[in-house]
Amino acid sequence: MCDDRLFTVSEIRDCERFTMEKRGISSLELMEDAGRACADALAETALHFDTENVYIYVGTGNNGGDGVVMAAHLLEDPFVQYNIYVVVCAPENARYSEEMQYQLKRWQKLENKKDNAYLICYSADNQPQPTKDDLIVDALFGIGLNKPVTGFYADVIRHINASDAYTVSIDTPSGLFADQSTPENGAVVMADKTFSIQFMKTAFLLPQNYPYYGEVEVVDIGMEAPDSLRDTDRYLLTASEMRKLLRPLPKYAHKGTFGHGLLVAGCDRMPGAAGLAAKAAMRGGIGKLTVHTVRSVRNILAVSLPEAIHSIDDNEQVVSHIDWNHLPENITAVAFGPGLGTAKQTVAAMKDILDTVKLPLIIDADGLNMLAENKTWQAFLPPNSILTPHFAEFERLAGKPSDDFDRLERAKAFAQLYSVILVLKGHHTVVTFPSGRQFFNTTGNAGMATAGSGDVLTGLILSLLAQGYEPGKAAVLGVWLHGAAGDAYARDNDPRTLIASDLPQYFPEAIEELRIRGYDEWAMKNDECDDE
Repeated sequence: MCDDRLFTVSEIRDCERFTMEKRGISSLELMEDAGRACADALAETALHFDTENVYIYVGTGNNGGDGVVMAAHLLEDPFVQYNIYVVVCAPENARYSEEMQYQLKRWQKLENKKDNAYLICYSADNQPQPTKDDLIVDALFGIGLNKPVTGFYADVIRHINASDAYTVSIDTPSGLFADQSTPENGAVVMADKTFSIQFMKTAFLLPQNYPYYGEVEVVDIGMEAPDSLRDTDRYLLTASEMRKLLRPLPKYAHKGTFGHGLLVAGCDRMPGAAGLAAKAAMRGGIGKLTVHTVRSVRNILAVSLPEAIHSIDDNEQVVSHIDWNHLPENITAVAFGPGLGTAKQTVAAMKDILDTVKLPLIIDADGLNMLAENKTWQAFLPPNSILTPHFAEFERLAGKPSDDFDRLERAKAFAQLYSVILVLKGHHTVVTFPSGRQFFNTTGNAGMATAGSGDVLTGLILSLLAQGYEPGKAAVLGVWLHGAAGDAYARDNDPRTLIASDLPQYFPEAIEELRIRGYDEWAMKNDECDDE
């Protein structure tokens, strides 16, 4: 994968230094860029509010300086008619950064000239009282925080959180750690919106932090990364990157061009999972699909999905054995797990697959549960197998994490240890490669948290894998398209009404988002992203 990198705090500092050196500017000038961009973003946000007062809470460091610059630009904007209050929050004997000292002097001059500019020194006896009609800007701390917020600043944060005012945080909510788990004993601002300067932060992609960051808007200030950070450990999956992966359709293609997948799925108790995965595989562009399942499921599929080929297990209730001699010879990928159950006969069938299959392999659902119950089998997974667990399934595979960052580290360790591609499903599904690189999805919505959604994803990835996409590319492209289909549904309907069988119907819209005029010729020349 190529870009949309998620940097650590240390790497962002490197970007700041590189940008200043390349552009020949000082930290004050970079602060000016950040404050102006955030002021513009706040002015846009404020259009949705009937407000008269903006309270900007600033600390003594450079994040506070960003806040004062914001205040100055808002004050000078002819379209902004607010009362601007800069609320300086500093305990006794606090040390101010040089940049912050400069910005405060600048604000004091503006205060003397403008009748809507105010400076408040926060204390227990001097606290502003924003109402629900006001706006609060949190510019207390930035991304450099390395210890929990307690004492004086914890009191300030509790004061902000107690307000009914709409709260916007600059770069990160004060008290929240950007690239590691935030200690539970520290206070954190609960923002309604966060202006993340230049780069998305990993913390904003994890469910444990959602109560704090709210809606995230990345604010561009023209910061650049040095060549030394060309490669990093974490990335975002975006349309621009996925567009490079989607293959053009050959003019003289036939069904054999697009591969032949084998889906092992379903039992008499859970017939639906096989149908969902099979429909997704067909709608995803696969040339041919064989479904190995029990007779009762086959009878349903024969009517609901006549395009599929059927292989019927000898057992009437559960999948027990796959007779490879009676399957087509041209199978190019295998998926195992949806709706299978964990009967001992099915466990034996999975062991046979691990011993036999040398093709690209996807394991989902009950296949993952079997792996969790037979952990020694994990060492026999074919390299670059794709595993698609949700949080609970992954916990059974790799142990209970202490927090969301620990879960990411466990995913990385698991993928590296077993040389597999791990698709950890969630609101921001994370795909971890054997190299340890992690890719966070940017499509999808809460309506997709519904039974069968994961079966659809398995079928879609199988489709891409069978078509010849390398395993890593199949995983990330499948995850992105799956989420984009959910988003396409939500554009037409309330997302809470979504059911899994809706998703394949929206694959065409998801794929269309990646197509551009002259696409076929362009894509042929731009297959630049290497698999891992």
